[in-house]
Amino acid sequence: MISYEHFKIYCEIALSSSVMQRAIKVSLIVGTTLNLINQGDTLLKLDIDDLNLLKFLLTYLVPYSVTTYTATTLKIEFQAGTKAVIEADLKCAVCKAEVHVAKEEIIPECPNCGLESHWKLR
Repeated sequence: MISYEHFKIYCEIALSSSVMQRAIKVSLIVGTTLNLINQGDTLLKLDIDDLNLLKFLLTYLVPYSVTTYTATTLKIEFQAGTKAVIEADLKCAVCKAEVHVAKEEIIPECPNCGLESHWKLR
């Protein structure tokens, strides 16, 4: 079960401007393309009465959600050599060494594992 502190960190990353901007861009491109494929004739005729509004909105929401989930999952892995998106206490999944990183700080390699570092939230 996920702790409250970890949930707060996941939400902070998911709501960060970089994740949200990327998700919005992907959603607009993919959602518009899919809406044109699925309801293009209705949209091009501007026949709002025949437009399925739920499908229209979900077609944007799904790619937004998938992009947000994917970006958050990748950023929560705290890869050595990348910038930390949040301040966090990390533990090496291999040797259990611990380190604290500040937001925007470059995540170090584990002193024991080197290039094999695999940091997780402590």
